[in-house]
Amino acid sequence: RRRRLLVICPASLRKQWAAELSEKFSLPSFILDARRLKDLAATGRPNPIGRGTGIIILSYEFAARMADALRGVPWHLVIFDEAHKLRNVYKAPETSRAAVLRDALAGRQKLLITATPLQNNLMELYGLISIIDDTYFGSEQAFRAEFGGREEVASQALLARRLEPICK
Repeated sequence: RRRRLLVICPASLRKQWAAELSEKFSLPSFILDARRLKDLAATGRPNPIGRGTGIIILSYEFAARMADALRGVPWHLVIFDEAHKLRNVYKAPETSRAAVLRDALAGRQKLLITATPLQNNLMELYGLISIIDDTYFGSEQAFRAEFGGREEVASQALLARRLEPICK
């Protein structure tokens, strides 16, 4: 019965998300972009963000532009599709799209999905986890000191155990 759901995905996947939510789960969704928001305003209809009238689907770019509106909604779940696009948030400026989204949606339940593997860089894993919870591994320096660049079996096993509750 959770109704405030947000899907953030590449613009090219928005229609696919809407179609699959409808066809496979009979869930209503609403693709929102700048043009659609303008059309709604022109006809006197309210912005659907946070109204619980269906799953809101946004592109990464539009979601970052709508960060203030997203921040004010107590989303039940935020889904990031193609989440690997956020992996470098730890080294991006605070005005980057990834950082803006991380900050706007802090404290919300999140599901990050991707089929793109990490590029043999554990810091990308740190970046993705920081989108979910920026305190999970502590600071970037603490993560690097404990796991960065180590090939030790014990270090890898510790990292795997730490990831069990958060990565599937």
